[in-house]
Amino acid sequence: MRRTAVVYALALVIPIGLSAPIAISAQTKAPSLPLGQGRPEVAGITRTILKDDAKSTVTRVHFKPGAAEPAHTHPYDVIIVPVLAGTIEFTIGDKKVTAVKPGDVQFVPRDVTHQLTNTGKQDFELIAIALK
Repeated sequence: MRRTAVVYALALVIPIGLSAPIAISAQTKAPSLPLGQGRPEVAGITRTILKDDAKSTVTRVHFKPGAAEPAHTHPYDVIIVPVLAGTIEFTIGDKKVTAVKPGDVQFVPRDVTHQLTNTGKQDFELIAIALK
């Protein structure tokens, strides 16, 4: 209940970058990866854990140009907030986002396959907030 209230409160305060509802389709189950500690390293991606406790994990993620996350899921809802504008390819289920600006918000529901690639020529950063 608290998780739903937090997500709803964020949606009221922060404009959401989604133009349409997320279509969740039948898909091949991607591996579930932790947002914080224990996540495998990926070339060109640096993670800084800002908070990790029983209720949430907050991680700053830095992508070099061309760096790509493998497709994966999380067992909890995740809110993605860009810190730097970027040209990206961000897939959440069947939805694709190709450009973001600081303060845009993307919501990734639990167990939905998603993947992000920095397709631009500049570094890209985001804050990922997992509500456990």
